[in-house]
Amino acid sequence: MKDPAATHRTDLEKGRPVTRTLVARDLDGEAAGFPLVAQAARLHRQREDGQSETVALITSRPKKDLPPAQWLTANIQHWGIESGLHARLDASRHDDTCRLRRRKAVHLHGMFNRWANSLLMHWRHRAHHTTTDFTAAVAENHDRRAVSAILSLRFPS
Repeated sequence: MKDPAATHRTDLEKGRPVTRTLVARDLDGEAAGFPLVAQAARLHRQREDGQSETVALITSRPKKDLPPAQWLTANIQHWGIESGLHARLDASRHDDTCRLRRRKAVHLHGMFNRWANSLLMHWRHRAHHTTTDFTAAVAENHDRRAVSAILSLRFPS
């Protein structure tokens, strides 16, 4: 039996259909053992090739402020950033494991990582295609290319 409260959506992901189903229920913090909870949901993602994934979600927003259809849309949009620049920062630059804690240091670290990724996008058409290749090439010869890039008006190819 299908749940009448379920919200469904099918989208293309890398050119293949993926169906997501979100079922939300009202919940309070005491019952959940988690303060400020207003809703919990189960999100099931089914791919065309048979792979599936189910995750649990919680939010402090009540259903009147975050209906299930809006929650599903927000969840899908959230992952859009993960497949773009953020994936490069996480996987190749280890952004999520960064131990910097001071606001200014984190800001500078983020600026330089994004700047390096911009240079990679320019450079990758000429040489290698991965962030790791780019980092190794820039670091060769005691970071000669990195220092040259910082001090010049145009990135050395």
